[in-house]
Amino acid sequence: MSIATEQQFAEAARKVYEARLKDRLEEQHPGEVIALEPESGDYVLGKTLAEVDRACHERFGSKPVHVFRIGGGGAVQVGGRWRGRTA
Repeated sequence: MSIATEQQFAEAARKVYEARLKDRLEEQHPGEVIALEPESGDYVLGKTLAEVDRACHERFGSKPVHVFRIGGGGAVQVGGRWRGRTA
């Protein structure tokens, strides 16, 4: 997919979100991650990108989706402190 096509795809998803989903989802699911398939308007939600990734594979297979955070902000958080084990 070219950059122009990717931008058009993202814009199509944003238009669907604004017209059909924004008011309800921003009230009921603020800060969650959404993956939206703009052609059908179908979507999956999750609290993390990993949750959304699993749900996307189940619902959409390899079909492209646009992923973003409800209410704004990035879908991925970079930085922070590692809390896992190293050994």
